[in-house]
Amino acid sequence: MKKEFYEMRVRFLILFIITIILFFSIAPFQKIYVNMIEENITVIKTYAEKFGIANMIENLNDWNYYIYTQWFGKNFGQMLPIFAIIAAFPLFSREFENGTMEYLMVRKSRDYIFLSKVYSGLILLFLLVIFGNVLPIVYSNLFNKNFNSIIAYKYMIHGLFGVLFWYEVTVFFSIIFNDQVKPILSSIGLLAITTALGFIKPLNFLNTYIYILGNNILKYGKIDWTYSIYLFVLGEIIASLAYYTFKNKEI
Repeated sequence: MKKEFYEMRVRFLILFIITIILFFSIAPFQKIYVNMIEENITVIKTYAEKFGIANMIENLNDWNYYIYTQWFGKNFGQMLPIFAIIAAFPLFSREFENGTMEYLMVRKSRDYIFLSKVYSGLILLFLLVIFGNVLPIVYSNLFNKNFNSIIAYKYMIHGLFGVLFWYEVTVFFSIIFNDQVKPILSSIGLLAITTALGFIKPLNFLNTYIYILGNNILKYGKIDWTYSIYLFVLGEIIASLAYYTFKNKEI
């Protein structure tokens, strides 16, 4: 597992830096952002009413609402499935592509290789999600902002279940393909297709972004436990398929 952490250090360092940059590209600029909207309110309001978000514009002066919508419900939330895909796509495919998997198998069992690769990436990914959810709490305390951190922890639950699902999907693709390009293209393609299909009302359950961005939390202040369990069970089925495939794959 030490080897896995070492190989992932640059990738995750970049993801942590991206998270910090994304946060500080919105948090200090609330007033500027709101002023820009108010200056163009005539044009924006037409589209806002069309998409049913007119109230959202009026509420952006509130710090809590600003962070919920612009950080959890937009910048950070939108990146979570992408972070999960970046974390998982080279785990196995890079070893296949470089021809190093057979050397690993001489030293370690398939069970050890699978578990060490999957769990080391997952630990770092969860730390990244927790970091991104704690950032607004720390920032609010430092700059005397009145922030309801309980809601942030609810977004964290949605984020953890969301990245777990897309991480397990990408691990599966990383095992079935022998190069690094196909796993990332397949994962991003599946994310794009399910998101697009989710815009069709009967199929909106396919759009995991509705869950990850915390629409249910923003509307009702509650964690969507039903969808959380649905994603978890489906993800574990995919992870089991990935394990079975790796155990029986010819190297």
